[in-house]
Amino acid sequence: MRLTLPDRFIDYLPWAAATLLIAGIVHIVSVLLMPAVAPHTAYARVIKAVGDTATDKLVLLPAAGPGAEPLPFEDPSFAEGVCVYDLSKGLLRVTTPADGEDFLALSFLTSGGRLYHAVTDRAAIKGRIEIVIGDEKQMDALQGASDEATPQEVRLTSPTKRGFVLVRAFAKRSTELPRARERLAAVNCARFDPPKD
Repeated sequence: MRLTLPDRFIDYLPWAAATLLIAGIVHIVSVLLMPAVAPHTAYARVIKAVGDTATDKLVLLPAAGPGAEPLPFEDPSFAEGVCVYDLSKGLLRVTTPADGEDFLALSFLTSGGRLYHAVTDRAAIKGRIEIVIGDEKQMDALQGASDEATPQEVRLTSPTKRGFVLVRAFAKRSTELPRARERLAAVNCARFDPPKD
């Protein structure tokens, strides 16, 4: 019995469908696993840029240049600094004055590079930004010790123990970049111990 072309097509159809299904599954799994297995995560790049500098302090990043950006997708109009934290050592308080004229942005990221909160100078209360970062247990202890936060204090629960705060100050012109770096120097990151029960 001789097979016709439509019969041959039907014989190969299940094999072609199985091949496409397996290829699709491999593609989706590899795309989803890439952030977890990539050696140059955002946190690893920040740690490399910060070097041996003590954690819980703001470290100014070098100016972005072509091919020499410490972090990807940097804009040379921004002065940048990072504050690396480890909540197993205590809570972190980030404070800075904000005048409302110069753009300042604070981004709070996990060690995996996931953004969990961001704030700009427009959110300042009485010309000041004050944010406390801790894990759930630390925040519960802080809440139990003082029923009310100071009116200008924002409390953030970090989804991971380690992470970093990326602080960016905008320079309208390249000649204003030193002034933007001075704005970053006014940002204070300080570790403090949670209240005891």
